[in-house]
Amino acid sequence: MLLKIGELAKRSGVTIRALRHYDEIGLLSPSTRSEGGFRLYSLEDVGKLYRIQALSRLSLPLAEVQKVLAAGNATFPDIMEEQIAFLDHQISHAVDLRDHLVELRSRVQQSAALTMDDWVGALAQMSAVSRYFNDDERRALAARRASVDESCDKEKAAMTISLQQLMTEGVKADTDEAQELAYRWIQLLMAEVGGDEGLLMKYYTMQWNEDSLQLISGIDQAGMTYISHAMAYRRLKIYARYCTSDEIRSLRRHYIRHTTSWPPLIAAIRSHMTIGTDPKDPELQRLAREWTALESKKVGGDLALATKLQQAFMHEPALRFGSGTDGPFLSYLENALQALSNNPINSKTKDSA
Repeated sequence: MLLKIGELAKRSGVTIRALRHYDEIGLLSPSTRSEGGFRLYSLEDVGKLYRIQALSRLSLPLAEVQKVLAAGNATFPDIMEEQIAFLDHQISHAVDLRDHLVELRSRVQQSAALTMDDWVGALAQMSAVSRYFNDDERRALAARRASVDESCDKEKAAMTISLQQLMTEGVKADTDEAQELAYRWIQLLMAEVGGDEGLLMKYYTMQWNEDSLQLISGIDQAGMTYISHAMAYRRLKIYARYCTSDEIRSLRRHYIRHTTSWPPLIAAIRSHMTIGTDPKDPELQRLAREWTALESKKVGGDLALATKLQQAFMHEPALRFGSGTDGPFLSYLENALQALSNNPINSKTKDSA
C-alpha cells in the first residue's frame, strides 16, 4: 500500500510542508514516485516518519534526529519507551496517546506486524490533540485521566462493542437500552474532563473531525450521531413533563433531527468566550444568528413550545448535563444575543439541549 503526500498529511496530521522539507533535507524521502512524479510513501516510510515525529517531540532538533536515525540505534521499542517516559513528565501532547503507544510497543516487542493504519493513527493522535486543546487543558486532561480508575477504560471498551452491536442489529436510538448506554457514555466522558462542559465540547469536536481518532476509538460519526440521538430521546422523557403529547410528537420530528448541529455551534461560541471576543464581533454575531435559527428549527417554528423547552431546560439539571452549556456560557451567549437584538434577552431562556 502506498500513500500520496496529501493523503499521508491528511491522515497523519503532519503537514505537506513538513513532509516536503523532510524530503529536501534528506531526512525522509519517499520510496518511490508515480509516473506523474508524485511522492509515494510506503509502510516503511510511514514507520520512519513515526520515528522522526517521536524523536522531535523529545525536543531533539532535526539535525540530531537525522544523526540518531543514521546511527541505526533508534529502535521502535526504545523510542516508544523514551516517548512514554517523556509524556509521563511533560504531559502536554495528548490525552490517549500513551495507551496507544504502549499497545504498539508491545506488538513490536512480540514481532507482530504493524499496519499502515497503526502508524498513521499514532501520528494523528500526536498532532490532533494539540490542535484542539491548549497546554493547560492537555495537562489538566492528562492529570484527570491519571486519576480515573482503570476500570473506566475497560468499561468504555466494552461499551464501544455494545454500541456497535446495537447499531449493527438495527436497535433504534429511542429504546431504553440505547438511552442508558448513551447516558453512561456521557458520564464517563464527563469524568475524564472533570465535569468541564467546555472541554467536553472540544473532545466531541476533535472526535467528530479526526478520522484516524475514530479508527482508534472505534466510535465514528455514525456512532456519535447514534449516541446524540439516544441522549435526545432521553431528554424528551423529561420534556414530556412540560409538554403535551402532540408537542412531544412534533419534537420527535424536529428536535431529534437537529441534535448533532448543537455541539459544533456551542464549541465555536465557547472558543470566542475563551478569548473574550466582543459580543458585537461580526463572526460572533453570525453564530448568534445561527443559534436563533437552530432554536426555531428544533421546535418546528412553534414559539410557545420553544418557551416551554427553555423553562424546562433551566429547571432540570439533567437536561443540561453533557450539553456543553453552563452558567458562564449562557451569560456570554446572552450578551451576544442582546447585541443581535434591541430587545433584552433573559439568559434563562437559552436552551441548547
